[in-house]
Amino acid sequence: MNYRLLRFDSVASTMLTAHNFAMQGEPEGLVVIADEQTAGRGRAGHTWFSPPAQSLYLSILLRPRLDPAQLNWLTMIGALAIIDTLQTMTATAPAPPRPTIKWFNDVHLNGRKISGVLVESAFMGDTIDHSIMGIGLNVNTQFASAPPDVQARATSLANEFQREFDREAILNQLLAHFAQRYAQLGLPNANPIHEYAHWLETIGKPVKMTLASSVIEGIAESIAPDGALIIRDAQNRRHRCVYGEILNP
Repeated sequence: MNYRLLRFDSVASTMLTAHNFAMQGEPEGLVVIADEQTAGRGRAGHTWFSPPAQSLYLSILLRPRLDPAQLNWLTMIGALAIIDTLQTMTATAPAPPRPTIKWFNDVHLNGRKISGVLVESAFMGDTIDHSIMGIGLNVNTQFASAPPDVQARATSLANEFQREFDREAILNQLLAHFAQRYAQLGLPNANPIHEYAHWLETIGKPVKMTLASSVIEGIAESIAPDGALIIRDAQNRRHRCVYGEILNP
């Protein structure tokens, strides 16, 4: 992938900025990077705490040659590229904590959210016209001014290791790892589900899943090939959850 980096001091959302370029016909590989987001977005309508000059906020324009049924693979490889990056940047630390993925798109360190992936796609008939992958990675984020719910569940590399990290070095690692994984999607047996499941913390745990009009409680049993979470409830019924939000780890 030939990356083209476009940097801003501040934007409302890197996702929105990248989408505007996509609608103008920009080829894949554009990376919109902002030092600050004033309206950063997460999954399920959540906002992303994006204070200036502390962390990474970026969106990558993609034009994937995937079947629409394979779109969740993009979120999976995005999360895996973040795992790769965290391991690379903390490899020399004594006993570094093992990162994990909380279904579907959150990356945790020591049980707290350090990163998230958001993928939004547009279609031309039955084919994917473009996808925008947004990534927020808490590098040197300080949470004193964050909303209480963010303070309760989030962390950053600086918090975990008690030192500041080079954001540019992390950006370079992240883009390199993602490019490698994105290229692999064109290979035979490219489905990343098995590696994704390896890092998933959700399997085997009790969960409460909120859907559009219901709540499902049970044990997270497995992951389907398309990334759907299979939950077995107290009545031994299996539920296939393609989209929803887990209220507890």
